[in-house]
Amino acid sequence: MMTEPSRPQSVPPRSPGRGSAVLLVLLFLAAISGCGVPERDHVLDPANPNPVDIAALLVGTWSRVDAEKNEIYTLKADGRVELYDYTAPGGGEVDRNGSYPQTLVITYYGSYALVGNLLRLSFTGGTTNNPDGSLPALPEADKVVSIQVTRTTLTLKERDGDRVYTRI
Repeated sequence: MMTEPSRPQSVPPRSPGRGSAVLLVLLFLAAISGCGVPERDHVLDPANPNPVDIAALLVGTWSRVDAEKNEIYTLKADGRVELYDYTAPGGGEVDRNGSYPQTLVITYYGSYALVGNLLRLSFTGGTTNNPDGSLPALPEADKVVSIQVTRTTLTLKERDGDRVYTRI
């Protein structure tokens, strides 16, 4: 008896399967391994082994003298803040040690709160060295600004530009 030769069966085209999936996973792992382990070294990251205590750095007296303002912020560890605003009513250079009418000093006081790098200033009252003058309006209520602090510099990042203060 004769048997017919077997016909080769057609092989279906190979579909992407486990081999392709494994290759994709290996390519993905190779791609992310080049990124390394993410570092946790941002100064505000609580997992940073050497975080910077911005609140501690912020406490102190900060001075700013430029074409716009002549002022001093005093930030205390208990959350109180004082702002001394110096002007020369008659024009010219401001002498911080001068008395009125040569130098007008307006002192605002209130509190501050720090959350991350956001500083909220709340002024509740003030005084002036002008015996006949009334106190101008308080600064913007509950003003919140982003800050950057180093040992010697405090930067208030405001909408209309940065205000830089130096530790005194």
